[in-house]
Amino acid sequence: MRRVLDMNHLIHPTRLPTGAQKSRRLLFIASEGRFFVSHRLPLAQTALQRGYEVAVACPETDIKEILQKNGFLYFEIFLRRNSRSPWNELRSLGSILKVVLKFRPNVVHLITAKPIIYGGIIARFLRVRSLSAITGLGHVFLHHSLGKRVLRKLVVMGYRLAVGHRLSTLIFQNDSDLGTFRAYGLLSSANHVMIRGSGTDLDRITPAPLPDGPTVVVLPARLLLDKGLAEFFEAARLLKARGVPAVFRLLGDRDKDNPTSVSLSTLQSWVDSGVLEWHPFQSNISAALANSHIVVLPSYREGFPKTLIDAAAAGRAAAASNVPGCRDAIVPGVTGVLFEPRDASDMARVLEPLILDRALQTRMGAAARAHAEANFDVRRVSDAHIRIYEDLTSHHRGA
Repeated sequence: MRRVLDMNHLIHPTRLPTGAQKSRRLLFIASEGRFFVSHRLPLAQTALQRGYEVAVACPETDIKEILQKNGFLYFEIFLRRNSRSPWNELRSLGSILKVVLKFRPNVVHLITAKPIIYGGIIARFLRVRSLSAITGLGHVFLHHSLGKRVLRKLVVMGYRLAVGHRLSTLIFQNDSDLGTFRAYGLLSSANHVMIRGSGTDLDRITPAPLPDGPTVVVLPARLLLDKGLAEFFEAARLLKARGVPAVFRLLGDRDKDNPTSVSLSTLQSWVDSGVLEWHPFQSNISAALANSHIVVLPSYREGFPKTLIDAAAAGRAAAASNVPGCRDAIVPGVTGVLFEPRDASDMARVLEPLILDRALQTRMGAAARAHAEANFDVRRVSDAHIRIYEDLTSHHRGA
């Protein structure tokens, strides 16, 4: 972790009603409840332990019980991740505004694009400190059709309103995303810090001996084409055609709200071909990793993928595309290997010697675990966030 800009010039405290000023109130706003639980729950738990009153706002109600059991307030908001309807976007804005006015947070922690844009604009208007987590740039910045270019301009305008001011602090996970925001002129007045990934619980995910039998290559991810699923299938087909003894396994669910979600018919055709297996999302990722030998992530771009963080914690060698986020999570030749993005032939070329060498898998897995212990402990990541919260709630800076 490193601090990119000095955080000493902070903003005025939020004006709260009498009584509300006695506590420090932290509001998380996320576009997906399951993502929040898998990536941010330990941070929220740490904040609660440090004396913050914590609330979480997201669209899904299926995590309400989990959040309330952990002592958090829960607010349901209206938010459609893939909607382009102006009416829906106004509803989202109004829904988030209602939550902020009701909870009166000292700090809002915003996660992913729409919460950052809508929550950031509201926080700016109400003079509430905002902390925006840039966990990747998404499909809008990956594709270059006319429609995507127009949408990208609108998204950049939204970001400028939401984060381009001194009430805002940005968290980046890799240098490439930071450079993109700088290139678009979004860092002129906002403070920003670098925290590489969300970390993982090293006591919960621990190394297990490599299983006997053929090498199992697993891709744990949302089933999106932007995760490189088509290339993974083709690489597996090429390797099977060469007689390479391996099992190729997809692990995850379809995301119907994402425009790059793989169709069910395509997924079924891959399974029917016998080239790969498909297993639904498993909340116990530790068990899934223990039953594998190699973790692969052929994504087109990432923030700092938890898939590779968890793989390292589990002591598994990794193979990933040489793109922002993925390459930041691997020490090439030590904890894993890199291949060219969107290139199934190169993926197959890189995977083959790793599949065939169980001793190499073991060495890389041990190095990966050591790397995780040095860099990916969720307690360190949570402490880094808490220090930012403390800065935001304890100091003063002009708008």
